[in-house]
Amino acid sequence: MSWILDLVNPQERKWEEFYRNRWSHDNVIRSTHGVNCTGGCSWAIYVKDGIITWEMQQTDYPLLER
Repeated sequence: MSWILDLVNPQERKWEEFYRNRWSHDNVIRSTHGVNCTGGCSWAIYVKDGIITWEMQQTDYPLLER
């Protein structure tokens, strides 16, 4: 139960470092998904040490004329 030690000794709050490292990344690239997709969706791919860590769909599509 290391979380008890975190409350008793705040200097040992290692979970915070783990959480910050989870969302850190080296590079962000733009891509699409190829499986069951026409390639029309755009994704921001977050890469750390050459491995995809997470992705988020881009929402900056151009507006269509009415």
